[in-house]
Amino acid sequence: MLPFAIVASVLQKRVRVPNWPFCAKCGRLRVRRVFSGIGLMLLGFVGVVGFSVALPPESSATAVVVIFCLLVLFTGLVIAGMTGWATVASAYVSMDGTTLHVRRPHPRFAEKTATTCERLVASRQNPVSQ
Repeated sequence: MLPFAIVASVLQKRVRVPNWPFCAKCGRLRVRRVFSGIGLMLLGFVGVVGFSVALPPESSATAVVVIFCLLVLFTGLVIAGMTGWATVASAYVSMDGTTLHVRRPHPRFAEKTATTCERLVASRQNPVSQ
């Protein structure tokens, strides 16, 4: 696993976007994911600890309940891992690292991004001399 993680991190392309215009819907989605993930992790952890102490160890129900609680804990970890802004925006960098793709962008986001890109291109073509 370690060699795979090293290769994946070396080949991964990232883009920093300091002023990404997120809409309120994306903000609410992120908050829901954070609270759901943390809540499920807490529920799973409390369930594993509580049921492993409360139920008799020789019971077959104990194993089933503890495994279910571990699955709840793992699900919470997965959901909490999906709270990054890039994941919420469904954005990814192209293989050559030159383009940022956004799946299903909101029309206002697409419009604002296009306007910003046009201004950036215009400012690079007509630099203001000092």
